[in-house]
Amino acid sequence: APAPAPAPAEEKKRSKKVKRIPVTVSEAKSVGMSAQELMEAQEEEGKMAIEDKRIKEKADAMNQLEETIYSMRDKLSTSLSAFSTEDEKSPLMALLTSLEDWLYEDGMDVEKSVYDAKYAEIMDKCGPIEARAREADLRPDAIGELRKALARFSEFVGSSDEAYAHIEADDKAKVAAEVEAATAWLSEAEAKLAASPATADAPIKSAEITAKASALEGVCNPIMRKPKPAPKVEAAPPSPAPAEAEPAPAAEGDDAAAEPAAAPPPPAGADMDVD
Repeated sequence: APAPAPAPAEEKKRSKKVKRIPVTVSEAKSVGMSAQELMEAQEEEGKMAIEDKRIKEKADAMNQLEETIYSMRDKLSTSLSAFSTEDEKSPLMALLTSLEDWLYEDGMDVEKSVYDAKYAEIMDKCGPIEARAREADLRPDAIGELRKALARFSEFVGSSDEAYAHIEADDKAKVAAEVEAATAWLSEAEAKLAASPATADAPIKSAEITAKASALEGVCNPIMRKPKPAPKVEAAPPSPAPAEAEPAPAAEGDDAAAEPAAAPPPPAGADMDVD
């Protein structure tokens, strides 16, 4: 017979070793900024914002000057040429060239006020020429509006339309006088403008023409638009007083009832007194 299997050896139990290490806990420190540091940072940020604004404004002023130099030089050769004499144009072109040279040499890093002063110098010398061109552009419309107003009020003065029949003759005469005066003023203004060269300042400004049209409208429009008076309403005649009502005729049965009843006849055989 086979020998019996040997009994399994008993496993040894393993014990866990725990090592204790003392930990020292100290007071936690804040990792943020102190109040003083925060205030100093905000002040620095404010200074940087002011500096950024200053740099941007200076750059804008420089760009404005540069654009004006180029655009004005072009206009003096094109759109403004008819409104400037050679005595005006030549020194202006020389000024623009010298400013351009300065801008790309000594003017690359100057204060904003310097750019502003150079820009003002250009506009001061070119301003009158631009004003002449602007006047020439606005003048036709201003004259056209005044002429339309004169035509409208002249037609009103000579109109026999029923719509104006209620307007008195004195009012129409007032409109006629205003039209005549404004027509004479316009004729004189146009004569002055025709005699003035395009290179000279306009003797009559477009704003004056517009003001004359407004003044004419202010006097004549209220008269022309005067409403018709309301028609008179006549009082209605008084109504006649109502007639007294006649009594209604009585019915036959009612008459019989109204009459007193007849006395009954004496009884037969009754003695009668005889005188």
